[in-house]
Amino acid sequence: MDNIDVSLFLKEREERLGGRIVYRTYALFYGSSTGETRDNGVFLYSDGNTFVFEDFEKENRILGIPIATKKKEKYVKLERSFSKDDVKEVNKVYRSSADDVIQGLSEKGKIAKGILSAVRKTVTEIVLEDGTRYYFELMDGDKIRNIVSNGRS
Repeated sequence: MDNIDVSLFLKEREERLGGRIVYRTYALFYGSSTGETRDNGVFLYSDGNTFVFEDFEKENRILGIPIATKKKEKYVKLERSFSKDDVKEVNKVYRSSADDVIQGLSEKGKIAKGILSAVRKTVTEIVLEDGTRYYFELMDGDKIRNIVSNGRS
């Protein structure tokens, strides 16, 4: 997102959503239960009904200076969206169990609780009605939970 007009970028995203962005954050996306992995930063945003996350191609840099690499993989943009109504659960799970789900070794993440949740790395698991699970490192996972539960009984 180098040299981008942030207000224009946000306006374009609002036009695509058809509504005002009420939630936005930078997050690390680790992967999904479909086997997709990225382990990179994404922009996650919502109009309160639809959540979208997308990444952006980044140049390799050291101290702000672009570094040329011979074996640069072709960049494939990641962009996914899901409806608030399709979210079944939002959980705090252990990162290691999220990795197991991403690798197909487990069906769901292990809920983080108790003293272990304070000492082990945790991530936010978003579970959709179709069974898809997304794993993010978020600073404000409770905000997503609040948006999802808003309007539900």
